[in-house]
Amino acid sequence: MAEGYDYHFMILAPGLQAAWFFQAARRYWQRFQPIVTDNWGLLLYIAPEKEVAVTVLARSDTSTFAKEQILAQRSNVRLDMVVADELPLMESILDARANAGLPFG
Repeated sequence: MAEGYDYHFMILAPGLQAAWFFQAARRYWQRFQPIVTDNWGLLLYIAPEKEVAVTVLARSDTSTFAKEQILAQRSNVRLDMVVADELPLMESILDARANAGLPFG
């Protein structure tokens, strides 16, 4: 769980295959253990007084859509967009965060 937040979600934007989580985000998940989903509707079930952080994995062609959808569900979320069009680049970004102990960019 990311410090200072009651819930930390990792949401995969539309179009991302399972490898984007299992390969690119493996070390990140092991370090920070966010709740992983592709369903941003889950944010509606979190009590309004809870502090929520969302790390979104997206490609450039879906990042704006994913951001809009998440903010429509919960406007006071701490939104952390990780945008990369290639799996190795996403893995590099997330591994660097895990190594540095920084869940958010």
